[in-house]
Amino acid sequence: MSPPAPAVSEHVAQHIALLRRDVLFADLSGPQLARLLGGLHTVEFAAGETLYEKDSAAKFLYVLESGSLQLTTPSGRMVMLPDMRCGEEAASDNKNYLCSVSALTPVRALQIPREALTDLAAGVPTLRSKAMLVLMGYVGGESFLKPAGTDKAKKAAPKPLTRGEWVGWLGVILVPPLIYFLASAAGLVVEASLFVAVLSATVLMWLFNLADEFVPPLVAITAVLIVGLVPSDIALAGFSSRTLTTLVGVYALAAVMSASGLSYRFMLWLLIRLPDTPFWHQAALLLSGYILSPIMPSGNARLSLVLPFYRDMIDGLNLPAHSKSATALMAATFSGAMLFSPMLLTSKSSNLTAFGMLPVQLQEQFQGLFWFVAAAVAALTVTAMHLVVVRLCFGRSTQAALPKGRLQHQLDLLGAITRPEKAALTGFLFFLVGAGTVDWHQISPAWLAAFLLIGLLLMGLLSKKDFQQKIDWPMIFFLLSLDGLSRAITYLGLDAALARSAGNMFDFVGGSMAWFIPVALLVTLLLRLVLPITAGMVVAAVILIPIGQAQFINPWVVVFLTAMFSDIWFMPYQSSQYLQVMGSGLDRYYKHTDFLRYNHWMNLSRPLAAYLSIPYWQWLGLV
Repeated sequence: MSPPAPAVSEHVAQHIALLRRDVLFADLSGPQLARLLGGLHTVEFAAGETLYEKDSAAKFLYVLESGSLQLTTPSGRMVMLPDMRCGEEAASDNKNYLCSVSALTPVRALQIPREALTDLAAGVPTLRSKAMLVLMGYVGGESFLKPAGTDKAKKAAPKPLTRGEWVGWLGVILVPPLIYFLASAAGLVVEASLFVAVLSATVLMWLFNLADEFVPPLVAITAVLIVGLVPSDIALAGFSSRTLTTLVGVYALAAVMSASGLSYRFMLWLLIRLPDTPFWHQAALLLSGYILSPIMPSGNARLSLVLPFYRDMIDGLNLPAHSKSATALMAATFSGAMLFSPMLLTSKSSNLTAFGMLPVQLQEQFQGLFWFVAAAVAALTVTAMHLVVVRLCFGRSTQAALPKGRLQHQLDLLGAITRPEKAALTGFLFFLVGAGTVDWHQISPAWLAAFLLIGLLLMGLLSKKDFQQKIDWPMIFFLLSLDGLSRAITYLGLDAALARSAGNMFDFVGGSMAWFIPVALLVTLLLRLVLPITAGMVVAAVILIPIGQAQFINPWVVVFLTAMFSDIWFMPYQSSQYLQVMGSGLDRYYKHTDFLRYNHWMNLSRPLAAYLSIPYWQWLGLV
């Protein structure tokens, strides 16, 4: 059954030779050509058929294998194309085609999507200018440049506010004073009342999408410092913490892994060897996140390492944008990084914080693997639910059989592993092994990340431009600002005030886990409407641990429930991890609405996991 392989290999070899002869692609390196090859499609047009019309969206560039084309300029002049290529607008800054092109004879061509050309242009800055020069040559010197000042005039014109934005800004102006007076009437001190008012403005800016996601917490931190609500070492604690070095080091490593081509090489190698089914493609991404969970106490850090694998798998599988298959892969990638967050003590920074609230005896019991043992049923439940929900939301994949012959050609084009790839692999293994053996060498992962960052910079693998552009600084500022807000909540005693206000409200629980689970769910979800994951979980634990102890419920069970329920989110602003995915530009691959529907179903898996764990916890003697 092997005869088809040579035919595939022959076609791929012809495509490579055709691209090598084209002036736009002649200077591409092997890795760049391999990536471009992954996005190709062969298309055919009959004589007289139109490839594209003037002013239509410039989605594709075509490289001809056979046939001839006719181009019609905006002035109506017809030109027979001298080159075996058209649609250069897709490789330029133009959003629409400037001319019309039709087939004079039957045409067979390679179709290259705009997305693949955009990715290629990031590494080949001259591609856009070459494409425009070729296009200008076709039309005999006609200028399609707009008169000077036109673009500036358009940019200067203010964009009118939508109705939702008007409502949002009115809320930001009117709601905080109301919140301040209500908080003062409830007995909070002036500083705490002002902080709650500032926090309400922050949430409204998120809720109505009035600014980029990292802006509202920075505004809040600035307001807190100007008014002097908390000391600067509290408000800016995140920027002086070990979290900063961890995030910068991990983001730098992810950037080098992607830029060096290591993640792309690994994904090609993996796709060639995995069974050619969507289940195994998704399982590879899911397990990648699971493997990183014990050694990285940050969902954002885990995502920064697995997202390059997602992008490269999309390229390797050549999946259509916004398809169900591409969205299912994103669901597997996101869940791999997030589902195990509450299942291990070291998978979530807030787990470690809440762990310090437990009695000493319980800390000794749960500081090792017993945390995972106690969470085993919940871990199995959310994993099984993921597999079921993916099938329900995305159905059976309709993707074509994986062209492993083409993938092998792409892998061969990459050549021997390069020095930057070796350095990226060494850095990845260094951090992975080092973070996994902290108990032995007692070196914090933050310092490991710092050593890694210094090594990448000294070796020249991360240039000044890369350091500015390839590290997600807005996301880092977003996370560190949230850390400062979380510390301010504790400093001002707002968590303790919330716990006191609960009073005897939950006496109806009567020691029943069946009743306590919805109580924990309700309290955590209400807090998560206004607080980020870390602060939401910690404040929920502060409130619920005394209630649980009064109901003779194990404090670890209380902490675990808050850890699991704090990962539930309904709107993007509630999840810094999902904002990270959207900010990375990967939302051009998957369908946002389909992913949110998957997430809403997965939200139900957390309470289900809690209820299914009750008999197991009884068997362990925890309830």
